[in-house]
Amino acid sequence: MTDCTIFTVDDEPLALRRLEIVLKTMPGVRLIGSAASCRDAVRAIVELRPDVVLLDIRLRDGTGFDILDQLPSGVRPAVIFTTAFDHFAIRAFEVSAVDYVLKPIEAVRLHEAIGRAHERLSADNSSREIEEMRRIIADLRAEFHAGRPSPYETELWIRGISGSLTHVALDQVDWVSSEDDYVRLHTPTGSHLLRISIKALSARIDSAKFVRVHRAALVRLAAIAQLRQSTTGRRDIILRDGTRIATGRVYARRLREMLRDQA
Repeated sequence: MTDCTIFTVDDEPLALRRLEIVLKTMPGVRLIGSAASCRDAVRAIVELRPDVVLLDIRLRDGTGFDILDQLPSGVRPAVIFTTAFDHFAIRAFEVSAVDYVLKPIEAVRLHEAIGRAHERLSADNSSREIEEMRRIIADLRAEFHAGRPSPYETELWIRGISGSLTHVALDQVDWVSSEDDYVRLHTPTGSHLLRISIKALSARIDSAKFVRVHRAALVRLAAIAQLRQSTTGRRDIILRDGTRIATGRVYARRLREMLRDQA
């Protein structure tokens, strides 16, 4: 049996490198190329005709939906979305049109998705399913662009150990603490662990709503009840639920400015 050929699309070099490393460990698959932009991806997919495309949704010059929309009718690879926490990919999977793998990529989950995609391409009804996928992608692409005024995430999807997904709305997150390569999202009903650095998460959420108060803590401004100075001169944040969070000296000025602007 010939190898399943794979093409990867992501605008983050590190993400492409990680996919390359994972794919090298998988028998029966062969990485034949990668691209970091919509234009390069469309050109390469048409030329190389991969069996499967691992496709990020958010790219600097467009979206994964744009790439699929520009492919000619004779080019129909199976598509697996690779995404950090994008509900568009989740929805696409739920209607059985495409698969998705949440970042950070897990080898077992990726192998499972590639196997499913390869089987779909080999099935007798693959043409019908691919056309169904194309219609769904068109709907998702339109929705993505219609809701694009904010470049920031408003919700997160947390994958559990069993593979289950938990939806967490950011307006329910009071604060975020760093735990090595993970962050813990603290909400009124509990906490959730997400594998992403606090720096990377900071870039994805609205800086007008969340403020970095310490190298290991982010706080939602609306959750702050009080900024209190201790006897040692350190400023602590008191949240509405009584949680006390120490501020770092580097971040204190920015915090005071944001609170003053909201007053």
